[in-house]
Amino acid sequence: MKSTSVAQATFLFAALALPAAVSAQPSATPGAPSGQDVSARVEQRLARMHGALGITPAEEPLWAQYAQMTRDNAASMSQAFAQRRTALASMNAADNLQNISATVAQHAQNMQRVATTFAQLYAAMPANQKKVADEVVRTPGERPKP
Repeated sequence: MKSTSVAQATFLFAALALPAAVSAQPSATPGAPSGQDVSARVEQRLARMHGALGITPAEEPLWAQYAQMTRDNAASMSQAFAQRRTALASMNAADNLQNISATVAQHAQNMQRVATTFAQLYAAMPANQKKVADEVVRTPGERPKP
C-alpha cells in the first residue's frame, strides 16, 4: 500500500507540476512510454506547432532556437526523473520533498528559458500569426480553431 501511495503521489506531482508537452519523464509503470517515446512525442508536438504556426523561412532560425530549447528541456527533465527514480528508494520523506522541490525549480528554470526563446519568435510574427500562436500555445495538443 505504501509504494502505491508513493507512486500515486509521484504521478500526481508529475501530472500537475511538469506538463507532458515538455517534460520528458519516462514512467516506471509497465506499458508506459519510454524516454524515446517521450522524445518522439516532443518531436511530433514541435512538428504540429511548426505547421500550425506557418513558420516562414525568415522565422526558421528563431523557430530552430525554440525547438532546440524545448528538446533540451525535455532531455533535462528526463535526466532529472531518471535520477529521482534511482534515488527514490533510499530517500526519507524530507529528502523526497526536497527532491520534488528541486525538480520543480529545475522545471521552472527550463520553462523560463523556453518562454524567453519563444517570446523572441513571437515578437517576429505578424499579428495574424500571433493570433494562431496564442491559440496553439493556449491549447497544447489541440488544433487551433479557424
